[in-house]
Amino acid sequence: MFREGIRALYGQFSPGYRRIADYLLNHYQDAAFMTAAEIARVVDVDTALVVRFAQRLGYPGFPELINEVQEEVKRDLRAVYEPPEGDNSPAQIYRRNLMQDRNNLDYSLLHFDAETVECVIKVLKEARRIFVAGEGNLSYLCEAFAARLVSLGYNAHPVSPELAGQAAMSVTLTPDDVVLCIGMTTMTPGVAVMLKVARDVGAKTVAIAGSATNSIASVAQYVLYAPVSTVGLLPSWSAGAATLHAISQALVLSDPDRGAAWAAHTDHFLRIYSDTLRDQLSDVQTTLKQMAPHNGDR
Repeated sequence: MFREGIRALYGQFSPGYRRIADYLLNHYQDAAFMTAAEIARVVDVDTALVVRFAQRLGYPGFPELINEVQEEVKRDLRAVYEPPEGDNSPAQIYRRNLMQDRNNLDYSLLHFDAETVECVIKVLKEARRIFVAGEGNLSYLCEAFAARLVSLGYNAHPVSPELAGQAAMSVTLTPDDVVLCIGMTTMTPGVAVMLKVARDVGAKTVAIAGSATNSIASVAQYVLYAPVSTVGLLPSWSAGAATLHAISQALVLSDPDRGAAWAAHTDHFLRIYSDTLRDQLSDVQTTLKQMAPHNGDR
């Protein structure tokens, strides 16, 4: 499979090869009906480089590579228009979405940029305040992420999805703040504006974007990609949620003192909670004994 070949060699590719690889992975349905010259023109490389790219993947030439891409497009069409018996059952749709989410995570790993991640963790650790905003119902995911950061001792705040709340936050920004936004689709004007305002005042900006064409990807200083491809109508949250989880883990594990403090506070809370439950249970047992009839009263 051409996807597996690209994933296996991606780290060894030149910038030109990476542009070809990215186009085949992200736009394979278009590429399937293009010549080597057309692909070369779209990604701004020489036609000969496209041919050599196919050979680098182990194909005799470009026609053999594009034949396999066309076969994948055919499989997609059969899955949509000619589903086998029972393929659209809830269980099969569930399974296909899990498989697509796995592909999304594979893409995130394929485009993993260690330098960008290091920068994101650094600016978050040094931030005076961290504001987290998301497009539409992603605001709920942002609230959960901000709450996790607060539990780790960071000064984090979810941003209201309403325009008034976004404007109120924007006017308080300083160069010591970080604004992290999540966008799944191209319909992200609100969060993109927040990032632009933040950059204008010197605040650090981070985008977790569904694609390179997302408006927030073109505005933020640091961009992490979390694909949203899905089987159905709703964009997938999985890669975005996994990215936020990975960020929070990298934050706490790269700061041993903060992690130790979090563990100590959590342990202290649980011990107090356990002691309180034990005392309450003892009180309940005492009350029940007092209420029970004595043998002499029977």
